[in-house]
Amino acid sequence: MTTLEIAVTTVEDAVNAAEGGAESVELSFNLAMGGLTPTNEMIMAVRSAISIPLYVILRPQGETFRYTEAEVTAMMPRLEHMKRVGIEGVVFGAVDDSGVIDVALMKMLVAEAAPLPVTLHRALDMSREPEAALAALAGIVPRVLTSGPAATAWEGREGLRGWIEQFGEQYTVVSSGSLTVEQLAEYIRLVQPDTVHLGSAARTNGVVNVEKVRQLKVITDASGG
Repeated sequence: MTTLEIAVTTVEDAVNAAEGGAESVELSFNLAMGGLTPTNEMIMAVRSAISIPLYVILRPQGETFRYTEAEVTAMMPRLEHMKRVGIEGVVFGAVDDSGVIDVALMKMLVAEAAPLPVTLHRALDMSREPEAALAALAGIVPRVLTSGPAATAWEGREGLRGWIEQFGEQYTVVSSGSLTVEQLAEYIRLVQPDTVHLGSAARTNGVVNVEKVRQLKVITDASGG
């Protein structure tokens, strides 16, 4: 069964997602830039407001997925706070100067985040040699948030289906990338991801809408992913 995750940026979003039946939420700041690390205060407030699993983006800037040594160092206190608050996982991704996933940095982050699991996010979709990264991180990173080898989940559906066939036993696969309510049922039937991650499809005037989440949950449950 495919589960439903909603992208949230506020306490209101998170509460509405949970009320609508979402099984998990991913918290970030500034979705227009693909999601940046939210404030410590927001993480704590959302954690206090909901009981469903909470995943939090760790991303200090939205210009690139390449991080300087100083940026990596600055992430560590934020990561320690996430560990203390009691979230379900950290969502992170990075590429190196050649444009491939920075496996060494991913492994370091996994070690620092323990016991929290790390989700490799959509940096994978924009990287070179994504299959090599998935092979290298199997057994290290348990969860992947991805649209497949394309800018959107719909465009990447065939490619992600192939990744799931190849790597699905090593990862929990979370499909993400501008899926619409009209696409959702067919997408789940074709790709069969573990989870679908939805943002704009769950929103009205920029705020997560309880009734839209309920509609997405009905479709997700009925699609038999």
